[in-house]
Amino acid sequence: MAKLLAMDIVTPEKRVFEGMVKELTAPGSDGEFGVLPEHAPFATALVPGVVSIIKETGERELMAVSGGYIEVTGDKVVLLVETAEREGEIDIETIKRRKEEKEKLLSSMTKEDVDYDMLQTSLLKEISMLKAVELLQKRKK
Repeated sequence: MAKLLAMDIVTPEKRVFEGMVKELTAPGSDGEFGVLPEHAPFATALVPGVVSIIKETGERELMAVSGGYIEVTGDKVVLLVETAEREGEIDIETIKRRKEEKEKLLSSMTKEDVDYDMLQTSLLKEISMLKAVELLQKRKK
């Protein structure tokens, strides 16, 4: 039997994926990289982009992630990401609308406003997700 990796993808809100995979490809801060069973242990930052998973069944699944971290330990991989969206769950128009709303709100505020930093962080998440979704759409072509 072929060796497999246990894999989890977790956001602050929920566990997005849990299962056994043959391989995965992820967007690292130094470029895209792959992980196979028995990979050397490591941890690194993830940037907005596309995670490609080859499941135990051989089925390929793509997800847009907006950045985070990955830890590989022997036969287990954990991705801790801000957001992760399966290709069928993405509504790019909603992401664009939320981004525009936050930009408009920020433009009416000053840095001294109580919610300024929180809103700016939220806007950066929307921008990262939009970038990841655009990369996913390019990859699908």
